[in-house]
Amino acid sequence: MSLHYIQSVQPSGLFAVWDNTEPISYFEDRLDLNIGEKEVLENFSERKRLEWLSSRYLLHIMTGSKSRTLCTKDEHGKPILTNSEYHISLSHSADRTAVIASKRPVGIDIQKVVSKIGRIARKFCNEQEQKYVPLDEDQALLFYHIIWGAKECIYKSYGKRKVDFRGHMTISNIEKNVNYGSAKGKIDINDFVATYDIEYQLMEDYMIVTSVEIE
Repeated sequence: MSLHYIQSVQPSGLFAVWDNTEPISYFEDRLDLNIGEKEVLENFSERKRLEWLSSRYLLHIMTGSKSRTLCTKDEHGKPILTNSEYHISLSHSADRTAVIASKRPVGIDIQKVVSKIGRIARKFCNEQEQKYVPLDEDQALLFYHIIWGAKECIYKSYGKRKVDFRGHMTISNIEKNVNYGSAKGKIDINDFVATYDIEYQLMEDYMIVTSVEIE
């Protein structure tokens, strides 16, 4: 069993990380897949199939329930739990899967730290956010992962497409500690405005970021 990490999320939620070290058969043997789910998996590559299965299995064991609540998608492609009051979000990077669930709209992003993010930062980081980025190259790299991850979380929580990461979203109040900390997030698009509590932590060589919409 490769449950790597689990942590509570306020209010009334959890997020967890799974190391994908098992074969696909490990998850297929433990998930009672319906016909529709099996048909979906037939169109996936092996890697995509492993990501799909591990996220559903992780979501299931987080609930502690004997029966599995089905994870489907809404008309915009956002993952949802059927007949549940919980909001969910899923993320994958390299060999890890991350899942979050809460009674408030949430998002999660896991990203293995890579140097190329600095080269594309101008595509998602606006001038206001740039002031948080330190001059030290290694520190700057991690800050860009925090900003990117926070915006990915908000995008997933919002759940609709055609979002300008520079123009529609802003991340502020980022703490100076790149290993763990908090920030604030905001989205303003098409008459929809929402703010978020952002939490982040560096777990080995992965940056994990979560967002919870503020009431």
